[in-house]
Amino acid sequence: MTILREVIQQLEAPMAAADIPDARLEAEVMVMNVMRVPRHRIYAYFEEEVPEEAEKVLGELVERRLKREPLAYIMGHKEFYGVDLLVAPGVLIPRPETEGLVEQALFASMMRMEEGSFVIADPGTGCGTIAVSLAIHLPAAHIVATDLYETALRVAEVNVQRHNVADRVTLLQGDLLEPLPQPADLVVANLPYIRSEVIDTLQPEIQFEPREALDGGPDGLDLIKRLLQQAATKLKPNGAILLEVDPEQVAPIEVEVGSLFPGARVSVERDLAGLERVLTIDTAADW
Repeated sequence: MTILREVIQQLEAPMAAADIPDARLEAEVMVMNVMRVPRHRIYAYFEEEVPEEAEKVLGELVERRLKREPLAYIMGHKEFYGVDLLVAPGVLIPRPETEGLVEQALFASMMRMEEGSFVIADPGTGCGTIAVSLAIHLPAAHIVATDLYETALRVAEVNVQRHNVADRVTLLQGDLLEPLPQPADLVVANLPYIRSEVIDTLQPEIQFEPREALDGGPDGLDLIKRLLQQAATKLKPNGAILLEVDPEQVAPIEVEVGSLFPGARVSVERDLAGLERVLTIDTAADW
């Protein structure tokens, strides 16, 4: 048998040689999952022998990763905003950038929530990333999460049940805001915003993800524009829309907002890289 320290080195080496970022971290994540070792205990087990069956499974995981299959699909889950979410092929893998969107949504909700019902819409929910995170932190709110694809809704349902928020999250199939039974106080959306022509040039891991969860059309704004148009009848008059966007899309979205919601206030928050990422549209002004 091989000791754990050597196994981690054996996992890391081929991934590093293939220029996979954070190869050491990914090797440790594989060990944590297969051997059920918490991260803070890995080093305590460095000199322990690894069972042959576990070593075999780890080798198979590395082979999949060398084909550039995303680690989240291989592991079957991804941590997001402190929440462990089930992910699977057919849904977008949660990104750190979207945590900024959730933070802004929490702030906007707490500023607006009063006694009575408070409804948040999460169109294009995917695996339920936004809906579950908001439901956990806003027990007084109700989240209506929609998706066009049944595969995504099945994964989202598992995450809703796993985190015990089924009483606060309603999943509906349909196009963006169309399935909403009543207007929402807040719309929080991470919709596909990558330009169609760019997708095939992105890193190999992204090619494993569903194109419909990435492709925003020629300018990346197809779904965002449709959402804004739908919001005219699906958002309360004093509501707000929060969007994750590409920095280059801020200006054209502001033009679109000016046409649909005259008088609305638009603000932008930057992500950890300093890029304009979360756009807030406050329609309470006068439309």
